[in-house]
Amino acid sequence: MIVRAGVKIHFFPEVESTMDVARELARRGETGAVVADIQRRGRGRHGRTWLSPRGGLYLTLILRSAPPRLSLLPLAAGVAVVRALRRLYGIEVRLKWPNDLLYRERKLGGILLEASFHREIPEFILLGLGLNLNTPVSGEEPRAISLLEILGHRVDRDELLRVLLAEILHSLELSPEDILRSWKSLSATLGQEVRVHTPHGEIRGRALDLTPQGGLLLETPEGLREVLSGDCIHLRST
Repeated sequence: MIVRAGVKIHFFPEVESTMDVARELARRGETGAVVADIQRRGRGRHGRTWLSPRGGLYLTLILRSAPPRLSLLPLAAGVAVVRALRRLYGIEVRLKWPNDLLYRERKLGGILLEASFHREIPEFILLGLGLNLNTPVSGEEPRAISLLEILGHRVDRDELLRVLLAEILHSLELSPEDILRSWKSLSATLGQEVRVHTPHGEIRGRALDLTPQGGLLLETPEGLREVLSGDCIHLRST
């Protein structure tokens, strides 16, 4: 166990999922972050499989206190990741609503949020992050990309982890207004024609803005629609 950016890191060579390990640690009162070299059953939103071979960054941060608007936490984390990648490598990464990191419309990583509540009060929050670092992934998934494929060389995971954690901790101190403003300035989604799959059906329209809770405001033929959660597909660039 070591400390990076003031955060205690629990390192594992291989786990089923860093979210699962972090959940068990959180239930025992632990704090810090879980990092693994390999996830056998890494997952994204809605339980989807996240390809997690050796050479990626698989991280779950255990938080004990909730920000003023918990729904903005994935957006704040996305801003932090983009800032860390720009700071270290100078690359233009954008944010796709609600939780993807894109490089030229190809997925570089994703963010996952889970929370445990007791009487409507969060006991702990798990902020998960998966980033494709030093392994070619486009052969397995043409819509994905890794830092190795972008930069043409391997990156130092430990250096990235240190900078990334510092940026995430900084983002947790931002006001809701600053989180929304920062996310919108880095968005790949706003201005796009999109299709959003929601629990209540599919909605098509142009992504206009974020709502105060971090939802997506769409302009549709039927008028303005607010979408709080769902899978967003970009239909064309503007």
